Amino acid sequence: MTELVVVLMATHNGASFLEEQVASILAQRGVEVRVVISDDGSTDGTRDLLRTIAAEEPRVVLLEPVELGSAHANFLRLIADAPWDGASVVAFSDQDDVWHVERLAAQVDQLRGVDAVSANVVADYGDRRILIDKAQPQRSLDFVLESAGPGCTFVLSARAFELVRRTVVEDPETAAAPIHDWLVYAIVRAAGMRWHIDPTPVIDYRQHADNVAGANLGWRQARRRLRRLRSGGFRREAAVVTRIAARVAAEPERTRLHAVAALLERDDLAARLVLARGVGSLRRRPADRVALAALLLLGLW
Repeated sequence: MTELVVVLMATHNGASFLEEQVASILAQRGVEVRVVISDDGSTDGTRDLLRTIAAEEPRVVLLEPVELGSAHANFLRLIADAPWDGASVVAFSDQDDVWHVERLAAQVDQLRGVDAVSANVVADYGDRRILIDKAQPQRSLDFVLESAGPGCTFVLSARAFELVRRTVVEDPETAAAPIHDWLVYAIVRAAGMRWHIDPTPVIDYRQHADNVAGANLGWRQARRRLRRLRSGGFRREAAVVTRIAARVAAEPERTRLHAVAALLERDDLAARLVLARGVGSLRRRPADRVALAALLLLGLW
């Protein structure tokens, strides 16, 4: 039987990109798809366009438009409310990419041995294309500080998605998490489920002025990350994610995560030294581990 994949798409002022994005999802080979879309406060014609698409295409389901104010809140709404009956797989989608036509079939096949998969992407700037490599070997606590890559590459088994959905519905702190993809990765990994990050790109990750997060490349993004680190914002976000992860974990992982969350909530030398000793478990990329240790020892994070 052909797998039914429910695709969750959050939209906001995406009229310029939606038709191509939705078409690339509906054109997926080797699977059946149902696209569930939640629009958050669009003012550019997105809602009218979505109504036209849904009227012509029964595989597109529109939730009632909302006014939530962030992509994170919109994706949490989709996770909690989207109809996914009959589906064995759930995927996430941005509003402005283009999916490779074999993307879902390849990732569904990879799910046969794991609970969730994600993949590298090609950042498409129009005049240049850059591989965004997130497929380094996973570390035991990498989910405390980073996602598995862009959420638009995530594909979850029914078992993994049900855990994420239940956590979003029952844990009020999920609303305070910084971004849905980091949160989803942390929930699945903390619960002891297996996650595969595939090195093969599966989408063209379009970069433009209105990206919510984007490819996170270049000096401008580096300065932005450093400001967040020095302000303590990133540390507070990591503590939120870690506390949520601890509540879905079994022992002894639960106790370990509560201890890490307590260290993240502190900003003293002793806490920074403990975190610095544990950087090998916290980041996948070797250069990121070196940078994190330096920031901790210098008191910059």
